[in-house]
Amino acid sequence: MKVCSEKLTGIVLKKAEEIGKKIITSQQAERQITELPRFSPPEMIMARAQNRIAIHQARTAPRTFKFPKATPQDLERLTSNTIEASYSRVTWINPQDNKIYHILKETELENGNISIRILREDGSFLKNAEITPKKIIVIDDFSKTCAKYGIPHGEIVTTFLRRNNPFANIETIDTGTAFPFDEKFIKPFEEILERIKNGEKIDYISCSKGAICYTNAKNLRGMLPHFKPITEVAESGTRILFAAGNDTTKALNATNQILLNADKVEGVGSLSFKTGKISDFSASKNSFFTQHYEIGEHYVRPTEYGANITGIPGTDIVITNPQYQREIEHNFLVGKSKERVDNLVKKIEAEIYETQKKKMNLFRAGRIDFKAAQKLEDRITFLEKRKSKVLNYKNSLTLENDSYEAQEKFFGTSFSTPIRTAKLALNDMLLKVLG
Repeated sequence: MKVCSEKLTGIVLKKAEEIGKKIITSQQAERQITELPRFSPPEMIMARAQNRIAIHQARTAPRTFKFPKATPQDLERLTSNTIEASYSRVTWINPQDNKIYHILKETELENGNISIRILREDGSFLKNAEITPKKIIVIDDFSKTCAKYGIPHGEIVTTFLRRNNPFANIETIDTGTAFPFDEKFIKPFEEILERIKNGEKIDYISCSKGAICYTNAKNLRGMLPHFKPITEVAESGTRILFAAGNDTTKALNATNQILLNADKVEGVGSLSFKTGKISDFSASKNSFFTQHYEIGEHYVRPTEYGANITGIPGTDIVITNPQYQREIEHNFLVGKSKERVDNLVKKIEAEIYETQKKKMNLFRAGRIDFKAAQKLEDRITFLEKRKSKVLNYKNSLTLENDSYEAQEKFFGTSFSTPIRTAKLALNDMLLKVLG
């Protein structure tokens, strides 16, 4: 997420004002610029329900489920950490009644639909059903420019989307590092609009791009013709979700330029892990610009089959980057609580102390068993090295939310945006069979 300078912000404001006076017709000027829901239409009632679920999930994370009534076959699919198993299941909370269901993918049908197996929260079988995948387009930077552990930003974003909705039909469009005023950024929306006019059904667009401007003037929406293609796509019925933006200055008037200027788009902000409060870095803290919130603070954890970055049980991605292997894969303290690590150090220190006492007792006994003494000395050396290794691993990590985590994290509204998009599409798919 880029940041506009004060000079550029001034230019944007001035340009918007000029266009507002000279170009917009009186009919356009009289209409309400943003007809986006403010918590009254069905979409925003759903947004509020989803926000409550997200807040609860943030406060209770990481939540683990037990499946006492699952069949052995279902239990294996629900608990396996393989890539295949992880992307063939999803846990869904019905926003209408907060009931929890576990959905297992069965087969892809010839008509394009997906056959699913629906389980209750306890793992017991409910029914089989057929769902129609929703079409989601991800517009992002898939170059190496913003890569973490060698993974492009767009690939990370898409991973969050797929894990939260493994049944959606996902298409990706790479705009590189294009700035909002660049033609390369707007071109995909123009092309998508043509596809829609030609009869293609596109349900959602998820975009974790933009630039921070230090203003939250509400009368700028819909005033710049440059952003008209985005508005026209939204007016066609395709819901467009943009990241609220990241701003480390904590300014109250920091707003993603897209949410500032493009009409009828929806913003997604970030919630903090454990607290459920809006993250300090989450910009556009105004329901006019941001209607949705999901967890945007994610830690990297190793699994036996790769890495987990979403916090959803299972394996999200395979990372071969040497930095990842050095900092996370080979560090067994990643994700461990402070209490657990402190107890481990104390346990090692206690054994060192007891071993030293045994060695001293050998010398006090009069006749020294040098073989036994050397064995105890070797044990002390081993324990000292182990303690040093634990402390080195500990010092290479940061203590966050009472757990030791890697320095590299996946924090940002970039990641809360695909999560909410995925959940909204999943609601559309599952409420028809479970609503």
